[in-house]
Amino acid sequence: MVAAYAPELGARGGRAVGVGLVAAAAGTERALAEERPARLVLVGTAGALPGSGLAIGSIVVVARAELIVRPGEYVPGILSTVAEADAAFARECADKLDAPLVTVASGVGITSSEDEARRLATSAQVEHLESFAVLSVARHRAAATAVLAIANVVGPNAHAEWRANREQAEAAAIAAAQKL
Repeated sequence: MVAAYAPELGARGGRAVGVGLVAAAAGTERALAEERPARLVLVGTAGALPGSGLAIGSIVVVARAELIVRPGEYVPGILSTVAEADAAFARECADKLDAPLVTVASGVGITSSEDEARRLATSAQVEHLESFAVLSVARHRAAATAVLAIANVVGPNAHAEWRANREQAEAAAIAAAQKL
Protein backbone atom coordinates (compact mmCIF):
# COMPACT_ATOMS: atom_id res chain seq x y z
CA MET A 1 0.00 0.00 0.00
CA VAL A 2 1.23 3.48 -0.86
CA ALA A 3 -0.04 6.99 -0.19
CA ALA A 4 1.10 10.49 -1.00
CA TYR A 5 2.04 11.14 2.63
CA ALA A 6 2.20 9.15 5.87
CA PRO A 7 -1.10 10.20 7.55
CA GLU A 8 -3.00 8.54 4.67
CA LEU A 9 -1.46 5.17 5.56
CA GLY A 10 -2.63 4.85 9.16
CA ALA A 11 -1.24 2.25 11.54
CA ARG A 12 -1.26 -0.51 8.94
CA GLY A 13 1.78 0.99 7.33
CA GLY A 14 2.91 1.10 3.77
CA ARG A 15 4.99 3.69 2.02
CA ALA A 16 4.58 7.42 1.52
CA VAL A 17 5.60 8.07 -2.09
CA GLY A 18 5.33 11.85 -2.18
CA VAL A 19 2.83 14.60 -2.92
CA GLY A 20 2.22 15.57 -6.55
CA LEU A 21 2.93 13.99 -9.91
CA VAL A 22 6.73 14.10 -9.91
CA ALA A 23 7.32 13.04 -6.30
CA ALA A 24 4.69 10.28 -6.50
CA ALA A 25 6.21 8.89 -9.71
CA ALA A 26 9.70 8.80 -8.20
CA GLY A 27 8.49 7.35 -4.91
CA THR A 28 6.40 4.70 -6.63
CA GLU A 29 9.36 3.72 -8.80
CA ARG A 30 11.48 3.25 -5.66
CA ALA A 31 8.74 1.27 -3.90
CA LEU A 32 8.24 -1.06 -6.86
CA ALA A 33 11.98 -1.60 -7.34
CA GLU A 34 12.58 -2.36 -3.66
CA GLU A 35 9.42 -4.30 -2.75
CA ARG A 36 8.43 -5.90 -6.09
CA PRO A 37 4.75 -6.31 -5.13
CA ALA A 38 2.32 -8.18 -7.36
CA ARG A 39 -0.40 -5.67 -6.41
CA LEU A 40 -0.30 -2.03 -5.43
CA VAL A 41 -3.04 0.06 -3.83
CA LEU A 42 -2.71 3.83 -3.62
CA VAL A 43 -4.80 5.16 -0.73
CA GLY A 44 -5.74 8.78 -0.17
CA THR A 45 -8.24 11.61 -0.30
CA ALA A 46 -9.76 13.24 -3.36
CA GLY A 47 -12.08 16.00 -4.47
CA ALA A 48 -15.47 15.30 -6.06
CA LEU A 49 -16.07 17.02 -9.37
CA PRO A 50 -19.41 18.74 -10.06
CA GLY A 51 -22.20 16.35 -11.00
CA SER A 52 -20.41 13.26 -9.67
CA GLY A 53 -22.98 12.74 -6.92
CA LEU A 54 -20.18 11.77 -4.53
CA ALA A 55 -20.60 12.87 -0.93
CA ILE A 56 -17.85 13.78 1.53
CA GLY A 57 -16.56 10.52 3.00
CA SER A 58 -17.61 8.40 0.00
CA ILE A 59 -15.16 5.72 -1.12
CA VAL A 60 -14.23 5.32 -4.78
CA VAL A 61 -11.93 2.97 -6.67
CA VAL A 62 -9.91 4.29 -9.59
CA ALA A 63 -10.37 2.63 -12.99
CA ARG A 64 -8.34 5.21 -14.90
CA ALA A 65 -6.51 8.46 -14.40
CA GLU A 66 -6.27 11.27 -16.92
CA LEU A 67 -3.55 13.89 -16.91
CA ILE A 68 -5.09 17.35 -16.75
CA VAL A 69 -4.18 19.43 -19.76
CA ARG A 70 -5.26 23.00 -19.05
CA PRO A 71 -6.60 25.34 -21.75
CA GLY A 72 -3.73 26.94 -23.61
CA GLU A 73 -1.37 24.00 -23.06
CA TYR A 74 0.01 21.82 -25.82
CA VAL A 75 0.75 18.14 -25.20
CA PRO A 76 3.03 16.34 -27.66
CA GLY A 77 1.32 13.36 -29.29
CA ILE A 78 3.86 10.92 -27.85
CA LEU A 79 3.00 11.92 -24.27
CA SER A 80 0.49 9.59 -22.67
CA THR A 81 -2.35 11.41 -20.92
CA VAL A 82 -4.24 8.32 -19.71
CA ALA A 83 -3.17 5.70 -17.17
CA GLU A 84 -5.38 2.66 -16.70
CA ALA A 85 -5.67 0.78 -13.44
CA ASP A 86 -5.51 -2.99 -13.67
CA ALA A 87 -9.14 -3.62 -14.68
CA ALA A 88 -9.61 -6.94 -12.87
CA PHE A 89 -7.95 -5.72 -9.67
CA ALA A 90 -9.89 -2.44 -9.67
CA ARG A 91 -13.17 -4.32 -10.19
CA GLU A 92 -12.28 -6.75 -7.38
CA CYS A 93 -11.59 -3.84 -5.01
CA ALA A 94 -14.76 -2.00 -6.03
CA ASP A 95 -16.84 -5.12 -5.45
CA LYS A 96 -15.28 -5.79 -2.03
CA LEU A 97 -15.88 -2.19 -0.98
CA ASP A 98 -19.23 -1.74 -2.72
CA ALA A 99 -17.69 1.39 -4.23
CA PRO A 100 -17.99 2.91 -7.70
CA LEU A 101 -15.21 2.75 -10.26
CA VAL A 102 -14.21 6.25 -11.31
CA THR A 103 -12.01 8.22 -13.64
CA VAL A 104 -9.64 10.60 -11.90
CA ALA A 105 -8.27 13.90 -13.20
CA SER A 106 -4.65 14.41 -12.07
CA GLY A 107 -2.81 17.68 -12.45
CA VAL A 108 0.10 19.64 -11.09
CA GLY A 109 -2.14 21.54 -8.67
CA ILE A 110 -5.58 21.56 -7.14
CA THR A 111 -8.33 23.07 -9.28
CA SER A 112 -9.78 26.18 -7.62
CA SER A 113 -12.00 27.45 -10.42
CA GLU A 114 -15.65 26.46 -10.78
CA ASP A 115 -15.38 26.74 -14.58
CA GLU A 116 -12.33 24.46 -14.68
CA ALA A 117 -14.00 21.99 -12.31
CA ARG A 118 -17.01 21.80 -14.66
CA ARG A 119 -14.67 21.28 -17.63
CA LEU A 120 -12.86 18.43 -15.87
CA ALA A 121 -16.21 16.88 -14.90
CA THR A 122 -16.92 16.15 -18.57
CA SER A 123 -14.46 13.24 -18.42
CA ALA A 124 -13.81 12.50 -14.74
CA GLN A 125 -15.65 12.20 -11.43
CA VAL A 126 -12.84 13.09 -9.01
CA GLU A 127 -9.57 15.00 -8.83
CA HIS A 128 -6.51 13.44 -7.19
CA LEU A 129 -2.95 14.62 -7.70
CA GLU A 130 -1.02 11.35 -7.53
CA SER A 131 -3.23 8.73 -9.27
CA PHE A 132 -1.90 9.36 -12.78
CA ALA A 133 1.73 9.11 -11.64
CA VAL A 134 1.28 5.95 -9.56
CA LEU A 135 -0.76 4.11 -12.21
CA SER A 136 1.66 5.16 -14.97
CA VAL A 137 4.70 3.86 -13.10
CA ALA A 138 2.99 0.64 -11.97
CA ARG A 139 1.82 -0.23 -15.49
CA HIS A 140 3.30 -3.59 -16.57
CA ARG A 141 4.94 -4.04 -13.16
CA ALA A 142 2.12 -4.55 -10.65
CA ALA A 143 -1.66 -4.74 -10.71
CA ALA A 144 -2.53 -1.29 -9.39
CA THR A 145 -5.49 0.87 -8.51
CA ALA A 146 -6.35 3.57 -5.98
CA VAL A 147 -8.86 3.63 -3.13
CA LEU A 148 -9.83 7.19 -2.34
CA ALA A 149 -12.19 8.91 0.09
CA ILE A 150 -13.87 12.14 -0.91
CA ALA A 151 -12.73 15.05 1.28
CA ASN A 152 -14.02 18.07 -0.66
CA VAL A 153 -15.84 19.39 -3.68
CA VAL A 154 -13.49 20.66 -6.39
CA GLY A 155 -13.70 24.44 -6.78
CA PRO A 156 -12.96 27.69 -4.95
CA ASN A 157 -13.61 26.23 -1.46
CA ALA A 158 -11.74 22.95 -2.04
CA HIS A 159 -8.76 23.69 0.19
CA ALA A 160 -10.86 24.85 3.14
CA GLU A 161 -13.15 21.83 2.76
CA TRP A 162 -10.18 19.47 2.51
CA ARG A 163 -8.67 20.93 5.69
CA ALA A 164 -12.01 20.55 7.50
CA ASN A 165 -12.65 16.98 6.27
CA ARG A 166 -9.14 15.60 5.75
CA GLU A 167 -8.87 13.48 8.90
CA GLN A 168 -12.35 11.96 8.46
CA ALA A 169 -11.64 11.18 4.80
CA GLU A 170 -8.20 9.74 5.57
CA ALA A 171 -9.75 7.46 8.20
CA ALA A 172 -12.42 6.33 5.72
CA ALA A 173 -9.81 5.57 3.03
CA ILE A 174 -7.62 3.65 5.50
CA ALA A 175 -10.61 1.63 6.76
CA ALA A 176 -11.58 0.78 3.18
CA ALA A 177 -8.02 -0.27 2.26
CA GLN A 178 -7.86 -2.53 5.30
CA LYS A 179 -10.80 -4.53 3.89
CA LEU A 180 -8.78 -5.50 0.83
